[in-house]
Amino acid sequence: MTTKARSRSSRSLPDCEQITDTVRVVNLLERLAKQHSFLTVEIPGHREHYTSSIVAIDSSYVLLDELLPATGHKALLAERTLQVTGKLEGIDIRFITTLERVDNRNNMVTYHAKLPGKLEYRQRRSDYRAHIPMAQSLRVILECSDGTVVEGVLHDLSHSGAGIIFPEGPPAVKHGLLHDCALELPDDVWLYCDVELRHTLPSRDRQLIGARFVKLSHPQQRLVGHCISKLEQEFIRKRVAE
Repeated sequence: MTTKARSRSSRSLPDCEQITDTVRVVNLLERLAKQHSFLTVEIPGHREHYTSSIVAIDSSYVLLDELLPATGHKALLAERTLQVTGKLEGIDIRFITTLERVDNRNNMVTYHAKLPGKLEYRQRRSDYRAHIPMAQSLRVILECSDGTVVEGVLHDLSHSGAGIIFPEGPPAVKHGLLHDCALELPDDVWLYCDVELRHTLPSRDRQLIGARFVKLSHPQQRLVGHCISKLEQEFIRKRVAE
């Protein structure tokens, strides 16, 4: 009998809170769904990492979007178990669940997985990314290499870069290629800088592209740090009020 390799990351996250209260579990998963957070999916016995997102929470199920790349679909059908990791406003969230059934309507695949009985919840300070509340809708204007200009929305902000959502016509990601970029920050402040597009995470109707800041000046670094601190304070204030 062949024993498949267990996922090396199945150990608990260090310094994390173990959440087993069903109400809190559902609340956190619903927030992930509302923010359209991209998730990393690992399947036991498979080295590749896949991308998905939560479509909805339905009774005792978590509805997940189709795995990307598509090779994850066959792997999930074979193993039926998946480990899901994501970020909610800078907080690491991870859970393990099992696949119950698959819907395929209008060429869109949706996985019905069991509502997890436990979530691991941990903030990583070293690479903290401040999530931008959807209500703020901060603009990002990017000039492409061919001179065209595309516009997106700021998804998150860190000291080293930003996540940008492009609903339509996202730019091509070419490592080493720099773009002129204007990012709208809280309090009607704009950051003008060069960015390198590093990676893209596609979904059904949008793309989240990671951008790295290139040679920010000291005043620009202070501006980014101030915005991150303000977003973090606002998140903590809301969390305490919950």
